[in-house]
Amino acid sequence: MHLNIHILKKAQKSFWFVPLVLSLISLVLALLTFSFDWWLSKHDYPLLPKVLFANFDLSMTIISTIASSIMTMTTITFSTIMVVLTTFLSQYSPRTLQNFINDRPTQRVLAIFVSGVVYCITLLILLKDESGQELFISAAFAAIVAIICLFVFVYFVHHVSNWVKVSNLIHNITIKTNNKIENSPLYRKKDKLESTHTGIDPLSFEDTQPCYVYSNESGYLQHIEIEGLLHRAVTNDCVVRMIKTPGEYLLEGTAAMEIWSEEDDIKPEEYLNFINMGPDKEPIEDIDLGIRKLVEIAIRAISPAINDPNTAKNCIEEIGIILSKLARHKLPGSHITDKEGNIRIILEQPDFEDYLYQSFYQLRHYGKQDISVIAEILRSLRMIAENNKKDIKKIIWTFKDYILEGINYDSLQGLDMKYLMKHLEELASSCGQHEWDRDAVRNSYFPIKYKTGD
Repeated sequence: MHLNIHILKKAQKSFWFVPLVLSLISLVLALLTFSFDWWLSKHDYPLLPKVLFANFDLSMTIISTIASSIMTMTTITFSTIMVVLTTFLSQYSPRTLQNFINDRPTQRVLAIFVSGVVYCITLLILLKDESGQELFISAAFAAIVAIICLFVFVYFVHHVSNWVKVSNLIHNITIKTNNKIENSPLYRKKDKLESTHTGIDPLSFEDTQPCYVYSNESGYLQHIEIEGLLHRAVTNDCVVRMIKTPGEYLLEGTAAMEIWSEEDDIKPEEYLNFINMGPDKEPIEDIDLGIRKLVEIAIRAISPAINDPNTAKNCIEEIGIILSKLARHKLPGSHITDKEGNIRIILEQPDFEDYLYQSFYQLRHYGKQDISVIAEILRSLRMIAENNKKDIKKIIWTFKDYILEGINYDSLQGLDMKYLMKHLEELASSCGQHEWDRDAVRNSYFPIKYKTGD
């Protein structure tokens, strides 16, 4: 049931769903318009101004002209969407395509145009000269549809012009990733899925042979329905250990999970309903995916082909915002428990250090010669540290050594070294390291001529 809802939500985000729904609605509206037209003809057109009515030939001309015009706007919209997708693919990251495709305003604009064409074509098919009807109001309704489409087209131009701005794209990715942190059951500050436990322990099943659940298809594991799987584990009084994690590829017949239970009536095929397979490696609703998009945009921005370090700095700043928010939440442990504290699901989860490394290891490598990128990384680390507790500050201060080790100091000049020390001072202050050894840092990482003194 939970997975069916998840599949439905995935379908709702697809590019065809909203246009299909509105097209069906427009088909019904066209039938209602035709019925209303026929009803008016039988009641001598009461209480409506005559200007709204037209004869058959004029109605057909107006509706056919409007249909072709809306179809032209639809074609321009498709072309614009393809240009935006090409820009995202070549300039930003292949993984950012889904952001624009899943964008609701874009889907609705396209849906309005498609449904407008369906509405007008349906009216053209339904209107008949042989009916004996002299005047028709359908052309007035088609004109209203045309006016709506015209304003929507203007809005679409404005919307696309905002979307192609890389700063808006980056901010949009950050907002969605932060929402995932807030809404995911695994990242809530206080939740029933706590890692502490007092009851059933997997060690109690040491003498029990686990029951393996094998994948019935090949593909990437994209999603695990944690709450549904937890409820099933409680119902069957068992412990489930996920062998594969989201993003891993499973061949048909590969073990995806194992189940420990003292009962013999476990049905492994029922547990397959709580995992979702697909052709894409990117997990669904994954925090790491949002961070990966920002990292890829930043790496492309500092490449010689694009050479836009300011965009890279913007991405690094947004990564710091995400990590700062993530650090304030209780990260999920490997053991997921029920309300009584019994371990029910064992699933390997990344800790904060893993997220920190995944966020900066590529940026550290490709930006090692750019002082602006290096300084922005240190500033991002400072932002994370100053908004979090001592344990996070300690992790950040230790991680700064990893960043310093990767810098190509031969490409930096004297003022660059002073600028770097300034950011280290600020980072040390945010981490509570007021007595840090500056000379030790210089002697460990800086070139010989910068090892002592200022």
